[in-house]
Amino acid sequence: MLKVISYNVRGITTVMKQLLLRKWLETNPNDVLLLQELHMTTQLQLESFKRSFPDYSIICSLGTWSAGGVMIMIKIKLLIVDAGTDHCGRVAFVKVVVNNCPIIIANIYAPTQANERCVFFENLHLYIPSSHWILVGGDFNCVPEPAKDRLQQGARVDRRSYSFLNSHVLQPLSLVELFRSKYPHSVVYSFHNDVNNIHSRIDFFLGTNLVRRNRQHIAYIPIGLSDHDGVSITLCLPPSTISKFHRWICNTEVIKKPSFLSRFQKIWDILLQSSDFNGLDWWSDLKTSLTLLLQDEQKQMVVEARRKMKELQEHYRTVATNPSNDDLIEMATIRNNIHHLLIEKAAANIHGYRERNAQTLGEIAKSRLSSTRSNQSLIHFLNHPSKGRVDTIDEMLDVATNYYEDLYREKPIDVSLWSSLFDGLPKLGVQDRALLDCEITVKECLDALRSMPDGKTPGDDGIPTETWRVVFPLIGSQYVKMLNIAKEKGRFKPDFLRALLTLLKKKNKFDGQMKDFRPLSLMNIDYKILSKVLSTRLRKVLGNIIHQDQTCSIPGRAIHDNIYLIRSIIDYQQRIRDPIGLILWDQEKAFDRVNHRYLVGVLEAFGFGSEFISWVKLLYANGSFRIKINNSISIPISFNSGVRQGCSLSGGLFIISLEPLLHRIRSNQAIPGILPPGGQYSNIRQVVLANKNNINPDHVRIKTIAYADDVNTLVRNKDEETATIAITKTEILWVSDWLPPPCFESKVNCDWCTFLGIPINTTGQLPKSELERKISNIKQQIGYWSQINLSLTERVTVLKVFILSQLIYWLSLSTVPKESIMELQKLILHFFWLPLGPRINFRTIIGHKYNGGFSVPHIDVMISSLRIKCGLQLLNLSRPAPWKFFVLIDTAVQLRQYAPWVWFNLTPHRESGNTFFHEVASHTAQWLKAGGKLTSQNNEPSIYWQLINRQYFRRPICEVRNPHLKDISFFRLLRESLPNRQLDFWLLLANFGIHTRSRLGHNDISRQCLLCPAVETPAHLFINCPILVGLFDILNNRIQSICGHKLNKAIMDVVYLKEILQMSPNRLTRRNMVFLIGCYLHTIWTFRNVVRHQCHQHQGLDPCIAARQFLAATKHLPFDNG
Repeated sequence: MLKVISYNVRGITTVMKQLLLRKWLETNPNDVLLLQELHMTTQLQLESFKRSFPDYSIICSLGTWSAGGVMIMIKIKLLIVDAGTDHCGRVAFVKVVVNNCPIIIANIYAPTQANERCVFFENLHLYIPSSHWILVGGDFNCVPEPAKDRLQQGARVDRRSYSFLNSHVLQPLSLVELFRSKYPHSVVYSFHNDVNNIHSRIDFFLGTNLVRRNRQHIAYIPIGLSDHDGVSITLCLPPSTISKFHRWICNTEVIKKPSFLSRFQKIWDILLQSSDFNGLDWWSDLKTSLTLLLQDEQKQMVVEARRKMKELQEHYRTVATNPSNDDLIEMATIRNNIHHLLIEKAAANIHGYRERNAQTLGEIAKSRLSSTRSNQSLIHFLNHPSKGRVDTIDEMLDVATNYYEDLYREKPIDVSLWSSLFDGLPKLGVQDRALLDCEITVKECLDALRSMPDGKTPGDDGIPTETWRVVFPLIGSQYVKMLNIAKEKGRFKPDFLRALLTLLKKKNKFDGQMKDFRPLSLMNIDYKILSKVLSTRLRKVLGNIIHQDQTCSIPGRAIHDNIYLIRSIIDYQQRIRDPIGLILWDQEKAFDRVNHRYLVGVLEAFGFGSEFISWVKLLYANGSFRIKINNSISIPISFNSGVRQGCSLSGGLFIISLEPLLHRIRSNQAIPGILPPGGQYSNIRQVVLANKNNINPDHVRIKTIAYADDVNTLVRNKDEETATIAITKTEILWVSDWLPPPCFESKVNCDWCTFLGIPINTTGQLPKSELERKISNIKQQIGYWSQINLSLTERVTVLKVFILSQLIYWLSLSTVPKESIMELQKLILHFFWLPLGPRINFRTIIGHKYNGGFSVPHIDVMISSLRIKCGLQLLNLSRPAPWKFFVLIDTAVQLRQYAPWVWFNLTPHRESGNTFFHEVASHTAQWLKAGGKLTSQNNEPSIYWQLINRQYFRRPICEVRNPHLKDISFFRLLRESLPNRQLDFWLLLANFGIHTRSRLGHNDISRQCLLCPAVETPAHLFINCPILVGLFDILNNRIQSICGHKLNKAIMDVVYLKEILQMSPNRLTRRNMVFLIGCYLHTIWTFRNVVRHQCHQHQGLDPCIAARQFLAATKHLPFDNG
């Protein structure tokens, strides 16, 4: 049990109040006490308090004003592993371990002023480390539900503050309000002002879903030391007999420290002199030394960051006492420095924050993404074979261990069948075998390492790709020597082959079955370098031995080919009225059941050389792994069967192991398959199959369609089904709707089935119900991401990467009704412009960011570009694909004049219609008529962007008004210089002159300036307004001192950068000037909006506030080189 109490004590500096608190704690025992509003501002007061409570560990953030200060009191029996505070007495957090479970407890005291409170909530998430167990308590000075949580007659209700708290803290960190989630209808107050009859519930707890599920009791209790009531919560943390697995992963910022490489060089010099490089032990010594070095550098980096934070906080408290105007400016600078340190610390705690997909997201969006992924990866229960549902970590590890020990145990096989199974397989050529068997070089290893993406989770050793790229040029030659020695000895060291097995849920609805997980092996990078080199070589030769109906892991073949072929077969068989069914194989755990002896036998049957086979044996012999479930790991388990999902070689090795079975199906005369139209003509076969000669019609018969373990075969009757595969779990899609299906042993679907993630019905189209479900799912995701505050550029990233990614895959392979396309486009625009509505013309925002747009997806153009890509594949004579046999009939009429060979010996069988390939032909013909090319050059924009620029895009108004902007990349000039929100503002200004609901005036009848009696225009507001004239002088002085240039007082130069682009070719100088002007414009606009919202027109304006904001925002200038 863990009991936590939160209480606004309203001052705790007097001896009497400390004594009363002590007496109350003696009668009300607890583990953690959160106190707010301490009225404690000096270190002397804090030391006196600590002496009064020796049985507590105390974390305190002292206030910088008389009423400030927050404190966390933790019983000394609890283990504290981390703690931190802010600089002004608002936030303190601690990380304690209870029952081997680390839990974050944060204490909050929000400002009383609404505007300050909203700014405070915007940055609050930076102080709270990411974790599955988070408990946030305190005085938030706002209420979740005004109708239930506030009793104050006639007073204006502040609804804005909790909305900010929800969008910037609750949603990104996936927190819930714990009292209201348990008592949704109760009316309870925590603050009582009896004189004015004001009562409200401003003290509460927030927690993650794990905290909510383990909440045993929560209640408001009177304490009597202030006008607040305390909030008490009791958590029942699950006990664990297994120590938690605290996995170390190297922070990639470590390798940027100058001391790292110099220290590693010294370690390497010592190893060169003392190690025996004719053995394998030195590699383990190197990795141990490297790990210790990285951990030490990382520890020093953390200590240095904490030291900087402490110095800044202490200095802030010093200057915050009776501050002068200069002190106020210095305080703003310190706050920004602290903010940047917090962002760096928060980013290091966000899982996957360096992934390429997340690079353009801000910290709030990254926190939301990390929290979502963490919650999805949690396993709450599993089904035990005899005990049923189990939810303790010990029992779940027992279930997983038993399951995977059995799965990866070597099974007996009948070797006598190999000769007949391998009969007739093609053989590798001499050159291909020589390519695979040649010596591994340092250059190959370095190229393999460079090709690995950044930001991926490393293996069991915790050393990521970025670190190996830095050290590998020093150790590369010895690494290759170690590989060759291991091959000679016939073994690697066990650590080299060890993996960490993570379990990924296959389905959204998880029911606790182990078969519903996909096991992903996290391999160490030193292993992945070797496997990447071998897989790169293997990919070059697979197309010569693997039949064209297998499209996985082979260059020049893609998953799209399978869908094109399935759709073509369905359409063709419907047209000729030939009854047929498509079998969907159900191969359970196919990758995990490949026998290693069988795999070696297949490689030998295909004619692979002894050197390559030796490497495969080395990588798959004596391997082991440990299973990771939540924060615990299992005992090591031997890997004696299967190919590792997570190893670069796994895809190629699996399709090689499957090919003998597919070869037997193709050779089986009892399975007639389908002869595609035109397949009987040798000249058509040569065109479709890339001019391969001597191919008889039997070789182009389609009997199987495969992508890795997703295999489909064709069936007409029960006998063919038995000849193909006799598994009762397989499904058959009966596409001949004019005839009832024969009595198959397998399950028969006459409506639709899912092929490689694409639902297809018996007419080859996307089922309406599935499309509606997909659109409904997109609406849910948009609603999910709409709950947090995102910039416009972040919204585009979220749309493309996290919302529309699977839909785009569907659109590339399926026809979609126009109504659905329009609905999707409206959803996209609604999400992009939340909450204010459109402010820029649609034809501008769909443009590329480098052209002044926002790259908002245009669904209709996206579909057109996808169809054209398919059409260009059809016209690509060097790329063989069986689906082209079927498609030629549909596309011949439209493409006849552009590809005469398409028309050769073919006669169209029907008129044009609304099929997928008629869309392909139509869009491709229009593309070619308009001058589009059959092949794209490397430096050319994609087909999508060519269509956008040619037919839809309208250049920004700033470029229309100011021709000098047409020849520059507006976005590229700004993207490295301004934060997301300032960038959004500037692009809006450039595109439409701040075309919002509070738009600026452009003529004499426009409304008056909010700051002075003049007419409000961009030129007036940003340059000539007398209230802010001093700010322009500050800007000009900064530009002269930093950049050595003088800025003209003209809107063309201030907003549209004309003079900047002409005066200095130096990129660094332009970047400094762009940043200065961007901060200047954003400061003025922010100041104007504050005035508008607070209704202070012409009254009490203080332009010094804007000046201080501008100086604080530009404190980092000048930028250095890089």
